[in-house]
Amino acid sequence: MNLLIVTACPNGMVTSVLTSRLLEAAAHRLGWSTAVEVHDPKAIGSPLTPAQIANADLVVVVKTGPLSLQRFVGKRVAQSTPSEALLDPEAFLRSAADTASELQQADEVDAAHTSGKPKLVAITACPTGVAHTFMAAEALQQAAIRKGYDLQVETRGSVGARNVLEAQAIEEADVVLLAADIEVDVTRFAGKRVFRCGTGVALKQPDATLDRALEEGSVLAGGAAASASGEQKGEKA
Repeated sequence: MNLLIVTACPNGMVTSVLTSRLLEAAAHRLGWSTAVEVHDPKAIGSPLTPAQIANADLVVVVKTGPLSLQRFVGKRVAQSTPSEALLDPEAFLRSAADTASELQQADEVDAAHTSGKPKLVAITACPTGVAHTFMAAEALQQAAIRKGYDLQVETRGSVGARNVLEAQAIEEADVVLLAADIEVDVTRFAGKRVFRCGTGVALKQPDATLDRALEEGSVLAGGAAASASGEQKGEKA
């Protein structure tokens, strides 16, 4: 089996690379040959060549946002999300091989089977923008994979923001999770359900934090900058 693996996650390299590596390892255990392309918000890693695409028996696309698949029209393609692919990578690949179908022009904007899954967007922020900011983001992303949730995370600190949330992602989200120890401008979240906690809470209890956000988030009426340091629920890091 000549397999192409394409991963793309708005959250950036963490989930994209993790997914690609685990799927590639699983494919090798199955005795399949592979070529991998990883997308992140700023670059594309190891872009597939026309020859690799032409020779592929199967294309597996794992993504959490829109991605053009025009170049794969006519190939057998299976699409999914990281939460599904990472549950059991080897079983996932076997299933993909059995269920993949030839990609038609009309499949270009396939939603990657994400309907019905909880969708969250989050911001993690601390004064330095280094330790808890990124550790909390990683913990939340891994929890989302375990629970089968769609999650995009923006990290903020003294040096600015990374993986800035797009307006469409915010619009489609069921809830906004603000895991922050500094003041965060919430103007763009007006009218959305918002749940606040500290980065320490998100880091130590990421699964519970995601669930509480979905259950307890309340509609944000205003648009002013607000502290997200945990005062909403009396939670402390």
